[in-house]
Amino acid sequence: MKISLIITLIFVQTTLWGQKTFNLQQCLDYAYKQNFDIKQRELRLKQSENTLSQSRQAVFPNLSGSFSQGINSGRSIDPFSNDFVQRTISSNSFGFNGGFTVFNGFSLKNQILQNEYIAQADEWEILRGKNELRIRITLAYMQVLMNQELWKTAQEQVTSLQNQIIQIKELIKEGNKAKTNLIDLEAQLATAEFDALNAKNNIEISKLSLAQLMAYPNYNSFELEGINIDDKTVVLNESFLQNIVQGIQNQPIIKSSELRVQSSKVGVRIAEAGKYPTVSLGVGLGSGYSSAASGEFSYFKQLDFNLNQNARIGVNIPIYSNGQVRGRINNSVIARSIVETQLQQTKLQLKQEIEQAYLTARTAQERLNSAKRQVMAQQTAYESAQERFKEGLLNTIDLNTFRLNLERAKSNLIQSRYEFFFRKMILEYYRL
Repeated sequence: MKISLIITLIFVQTTLWGQKTFNLQQCLDYAYKQNFDIKQRELRLKQSENTLSQSRQAVFPNLSGSFSQGINSGRSIDPFSNDFVQRTISSNSFGFNGGFTVFNGFSLKNQILQNEYIAQADEWEILRGKNELRIRITLAYMQVLMNQELWKTAQEQVTSLQNQIIQIKELIKEGNKAKTNLIDLEAQLATAEFDALNAKNNIEISKLSLAQLMAYPNYNSFELEGINIDDKTVVLNESFLQNIVQGIQNQPIIKSSELRVQSSKVGVRIAEAGKYPTVSLGVGLGSGYSSAASGEFSYFKQLDFNLNQNARIGVNIPIYSNGQVRGRINNSVIARSIVETQLQQTKLQLKQEIEQAYLTARTAQERLNSAKRQVMAQQTAYESAQERFKEGLLNTIDLNTFRLNLERAKSNLIQSRYEFFFRKMILEYYRL
């Protein structure tokens, strides 16, 4: 009974897994949750937010309490009267201390500002990672759909050849065709079945690649929803390109780099704070008890009698720091120059990527238009060849040549359509 129940549960679970269907957005959402790079970026953001919280709390006073319990035996100093006595004395003391930084060259204020820039930059880094992953997931998703469509086309070719073989067999029986025609068609069918098998294997390989990008446990347990491939003509001109380039400032990678530049500028001010005096304020409260005076004063009376308060203000004026402050300032200035250079490099690289994506999209569009014309021409040629074949004016080998040309044209059209659609999506991603 238990074995039957376990088998049933396994079957139900397998069935549920097999029924899982993803669309593109669901693939992206799943990948965002599972991708280790995204998780690491999110953890870095939490770390930055915690550092920011610490820097904000650093402006408040610090408070501390102390308690000590001691026992002295033999000749010792009475902590109450400060006289030497020859006895065992038990004592304890209490204290509370507080400190507050009044001025330190605005270092605390600038540290908060710098940590805010870092946290914001880490937020944009998460979006940057998601954008990069989105492009990779979209490409893999399109690859699966394209291979599925190529497989359907290959299957149609197999079915078409099987139908032709049935017709040829009837014509051979009637004596209208030679048996060699059947042999040629069967050879073509074997080739078409081999191509269909390769196309099916390509589906499995592309699904595996997508599942690995998504960190999905079993690539055989999910299916993909189709996408309405819109291959309508899009005006890809210089104005279209400039419109995308002008919005380059909104890209996460640029936002992150700009915020790190701002952080480095604040870092210079933090380093320069070492040239200014530091003013601090401290207060304290304390009392103590000694068993040596327990005969004259009770415990709480001693605490009240020994109660002391103190307040102090401290000023630390830097005079000579062995060149350490100057060195920190120079390092922070160099660090600022580095991130500014990196920002300019990032802008240039992103502009080049957009230009490359635009050129690739235009090329894909031209290829698509050419593939459409090719299919129309090859379809007409193949239909004409079929008519001539039926009339006995064309042999099987020549007819197969026309069929193969049409098959290649259809495959080129499918690949060109998906290529152009993907390239359009990439351009739209850059326009966000």
